[in-house]
Amino acid sequence: MRRLNAIAAALCLAGAMMGTGAAHAGYDEGMAYYQKGDYFRALSELKPEAEKGNALAQVQVAGIYQYGLVGAANYGEALKWYRKAAAKGNPDAMLGLGLMYELGQGVPKDRVESVKWLTLASRGFPEGPDRSRILTALDTMRQQMSNEQLDMAQHLIDVWKPGEP
Repeated sequence: MRRLNAIAAALCLAGAMMGTGAAHAGYDEGMAYYQKGDYFRALSELKPEAEKGNALAQVQVAGIYQYGLVGAANYGEALKWYRKAAAKGNPDAMLGLGLMYELGQGVPKDRVESVKWLTLASRGFPEGPDRSRILTALDTMRQQMSNEQLDMAQHLIDVWKPGEP
């Protein structure tokens, strides 16, 4: 489980930093601070962009809160921002949600929800080591689930649409 946690944390933060598409100046400045390890300034630049609806900034803000980079971890804030970005189809946000449900961070542990979000996340990652790690973790998790849990997770995956938290 520790290995899964370490892999998940690395995937979440590294994947969110890669990003795609055009970003706002505040996002770019926030990421520059983030990469220097100045998380307070990063948050001050990224949060306004997140509030404007920038999914990349929302994921970064969520990660800062989830991993306690500006103080104690704040899982409630992390969940809020991951949910906003996941509703836009952001795979990094889906990965973050999957991890939080698996670890019980700010929510009760829920393997069904975790598998849902990790499966949706895996679909948004390109072929490569990050996607492979997610799929390997999913295989391990599924082996520990009942048929009923697997069916419920698959149903949640099938009915999820962008725009839903």
